[in-house]
Formats: sequence, C-alpha cells, structure tokens
Amino acid sequence: MANGKGAVQPWRAKGSLLFWVLMFMPFLWSGEALSAGASGKTIGPNQAQVTFLQGKAEVLSKGQTAWTLLTVGSVLSSDDEVRTGEKARIEIQLPDRSILRFDQQTTFKMKAVLFDTQEGSRDVKVEMAAGKTWANVRKVFGSKKTFEVASANAVAGVRDTIWRMDVGSDRSTLIRVYEGSVEVYNPFVRPDYKPEEGGFKAPREVQGPKEVPRPYEEVSKEQWEQIVLTQMMQIVIPPTGRPGEPVAFSAEDDQREEWVRWNQERDKEVKS
Repeated sequence: MANGKGAVQPWRAKGSLLFWVLMFMPFLWSGEALSAGASGKTIGPNQAQVTFLQGKAEVLSKGQTAWTLLTVGSVLSSDDEVRTGEKARIEIQLPDRSILRFDQQTTFKMKAVLFDTQEGSRDVKVEMAAGKTWANVRKVFGSKKTFEVASANAVAGVRDTIWRMDVGSDRSTLIRVYEGSVEVYNPFVRPDYKPEEGGFKAPREVQGPKEVPRPYEEVSKEQWEQIVLTQMMQIVIPPTGRPGEPVAFSAEDDQREEWVRWNQERDKEVKS
C-alpha cells in the first residue's frame, strides 16, 4: 500500500541512500589517496618518501646485498644508499616537509633520518659521494635542529635554507646559497663527524685525509675550520687544501643551468 505505515516511500528511500553515500565518500577518497600516495606503505616519523622520480634510481637498504628500483611513494630510512642513473632525478620529502632533490648520476646515503614529532626536533645527515643535490629546508623549533649534507671534504649545516651542493668527479665541492645561511665545516676537524666510518658501497668508500702527490697541498687541520655562507654567496672546496674565499654569484649566470631552473620551478609547486 502506498500510504501504509509499513511501506517506505520512494523519495525517502532515495534520500536516505544519498545521505549515506555522501557520508562515506570522504572516507573512500582518503583511503584511496593514502594507498596511492604511499604505495601501500605507512610512513613513520623517521622515514622519508620519494615524491618525484624521473628515470631510474635504485636503493641499497641496510643489511641488503642487492639494489632495488625506487618508485614514487617508496620509503627511505637511515643508512639507505641511493644512486640515480643517467638522465634521472629524484625528489625526497622528509617528515617536516623539507625537500631534497638529487640530479642524474648521483650517489648518496641517508646517514640519519630522525625526527621527534612531540618536540619538533630533527637529526638529518646525508653523505654524498658524487653528483648534485638541491635542498629546501624547513625551519624547526625543537632542541635539536641538525640538518647536514656532507661530501668527502666538506660538511654543510643548515637551518631554514634553500641551497645546493655539487660534488665533482675529482671530489671538489661547490656550495651555493639562495636563501638563509649555511655553515660549512672541515670534516677532518669536527670530532663528532667522521666520514671514513661507514662510507659508501658505491662508487667508492669515503676515506679520511691522506698524503697526495703534488701539485696539491697536504690537508692540514689548521688550514680551515668553519665558513659561513649567506644569501647569493658561494664557495668552492678543492679536493685537498684550503677553500677559496666566499664570493657572490650572479643569479643570471646561475639560471643558465637547467638544473637550477628546474629546482626553482619545483620549489614554487611545492610552496603552492
């Protein structure tokens, strides 16, 4: 019966169905987004995630003997080693939303990825054997704010900064700062940083100071200890010996590099 007490009117049934569909839609969307964004993996406070990948990049996880391919959504942890192939680029996002990008033919190790979400502290250390990196580092307010990227002959310590580091095939290091400041240390002077420990399985181990043939000078702990770079300043650290003086670099000349232009565009996308 159309008007009986036990009958359900069609318009009420449709309205009820629509109500429950609308109620559950957000949960369906959020579940789909999480599985797609993290590739089925839960991201912990001491992990980083691949948010962009062009070309081929591989990871050698701690305790493993075989390199495995990375994909967007892959998770990286402390002691993971990564290498990028020819014409490859990778972007990594940390729990505090800081960004690290690495260019083609770059080898690096996530030495430490430690975050305290309650205190807002972090301890991030990356060792780079060769290649190029671009960092967009967020400000944190905890008691520990360590964020370091090291080459064989320099350690760059940063806070909230945009900067880049190039490590040449001869192990020379170029550092350029775009915003904020970067403290550059001699790794052979700082007692709490020993690049010879652990090292890299590829392409070579990072060794401590040693005697080299002329025309290079012998590395000396007294030669330099710390240099502070500010906005639009650069420094070059040779394979051995004392770094040159910090000098200003031209933004116009710098942007002739496609690597620079690409990173600046990515920074705009991340900020928006």
